[in-house]
Amino acid sequence: MTIPVRRLTVLLAMLVAVTPLAIDMYLPAMQMMAADLDTPIHYVELSVSGFLLGFAIGQITGGSLSDRWGRKPAVALGLSIFALASVALIWTDTLESLLALRVIQAIGGGIAVVNSSAVVRDLYSGKDMARVLSMIAMVMMTAPLLAPMLGAFFATVGGWRVIFAALAGYAVLVGILFLWQVPESRKHEEQSPGMIAAYLRIIRHRQAMAYVLVLSFAFSGMFAFITAAPFTYLEHYGVGVEIFPFLFGANIITMMLFNRVNVRLLSRSTPNKLMMTGVGVQCVAGAGLLLASMTDAPLWIVVVCNMLFVGVLGLIAANATASCLQFFPDISASANAVIGVVEFCMGAAVGLLWAQMHDGSLIPIAWVMFGCALLALLSFVVLGAKQPQQPESISSASHS
Repeated sequence: MTIPVRRLTVLLAMLVAVTPLAIDMYLPAMQMMAADLDTPIHYVELSVSGFLLGFAIGQITGGSLSDRWGRKPAVALGLSIFALASVALIWTDTLESLLALRVIQAIGGGIAVVNSSAVVRDLYSGKDMARVLSMIAMVMMTAPLLAPMLGAFFATVGGWRVIFAALAGYAVLVGILFLWQVPESRKHEEQSPGMIAAYLRIIRHRQAMAYVLVLSFAFSGMFAFITAAPFTYLEHYGVGVEIFPFLFGANIITMMLFNRVNVRLLSRSTPNKLMMTGVGVQCVAGAGLLLASMTDAPLWIVVVCNMLFVGVLGLIAANATASCLQFFPDISASANAVIGVVEFCMGAAVGLLWAQMHDGSLIPIAWVMFGCALLALLSFVVLGAKQPQQPESISSASHS
């Protein structure tokens, strides 16, 4: 059974969208949650780092399960855990239970979402894989674009708890559609190595890990921005809750544009060149944020620098992921899990780092974001990632 690439793109984008919806939808409600739980907002912001940590745990578990059981059973398990934890979050009344349930929710999300790139790797290779991953990213970007707006609407109409009810319903919907429409892409005759053997093989691969680190450091800068966004816009600049979704969404629109550019440029450039162009732009944007924070620049300068910093992930993410997965056609879910674990653990770490450095100004977050971009560049240069030599296109899915 084959599935048209457009339908596959939409369904996998809906699956991947579980992550940005769970992270971004409740950002506008953080002040409300802090007041309701009687705790400072920066403690509620720790739930973002808790989610990233749980997501990493879920991916490292789900990657191995997916390579052994198949993609669909792993997706069903992960979305079930995510939905149940989301329902429990509706009734939470303490900071401690919020943090714990967010970790459990994220574990389920990680088990499910790790399968998205694995399905693409099962069906595509080479530039085709990078192109399909970029297409998925473009569709998926509507989730973080709309999430803060939806979150602000739900919080205004029914309170912040309605946000988690909506997340539970979304997980159930995605699970039904995925199990119904997406065929099992992992071939049953494939023999997967044990969990430890698979992960050791990936970790010991120098070039693959170069791509993992480039992607993880680049994304960690974005996670730092997400963690600090409520403080930056709502508190430091005094922006209203109704304006916050538009400022946040500007970054997503920029990323969508860069993803579109990436799809077009892949026909005449290599994933490596496009990825490093993105890292270079991210370093420049990070330096701009640092300068802006030190000079108390107006809001529009910080917004533009954030848009560039986050947006160029459209040139980095799909190319780095595809280049890494090319080395591991037989354990693609495990390889994607390593990417996710390193990426989300780093993201959680930089969020905690910013919380410790937080001094009421924008200087600490600017240093963290610029440092992440610089480390992404150094990872590529020091480890010397090279494009894997693989066939240009191997597809078992319909391109109609």
